[in-house]
Amino acid sequence: MAEKVLVVDDEEDYRIITRDMLRAGGYEVRLAVDGEDGLVALKDFQPDVVLVDWMMPKMDGEVFCRKLREDARFKAAPVLMLTVKDTTDEELEALHFGVDDFIIKPFRPEELLARVRAALRRSAPRS
Repeated sequence: MAEKVLVVDDEEDYRIITRDMLRAGGYEVRLAVDGEDGLVALKDFQPDVVLVDWMMPKMDGEVFCRKLREDARFKAAPVLMLTVKDTTDEELEALHFGVDDFIIKPFRPEELLARVRAALRRSAPRS
């Protein structure tokens, strides 16, 4: 069964491009248009990894991540922040509110897939 990725991004072009890259990599993908929509999708989709934009209307990526981390089911889920913010201070801020990795837009398909694979590998149960 394909691993599941939730993509939360208010920009339609990025949602579609990201979805297509991930599907080409063999992942099952669900899209959400903002943080509120993403929280609803979390519950019925049960993703293995979450990609979330930082700057969105209604509920931004920071609030989304904080709420995700409050839910015991997703406390350890890998979260990758997709953003145009690219300073070290911004990256550190994202790490503090629960992000596991940081991907600067625009990104290459190879980078996206490699970071998703790495996040899933790090979150895999150890035997």
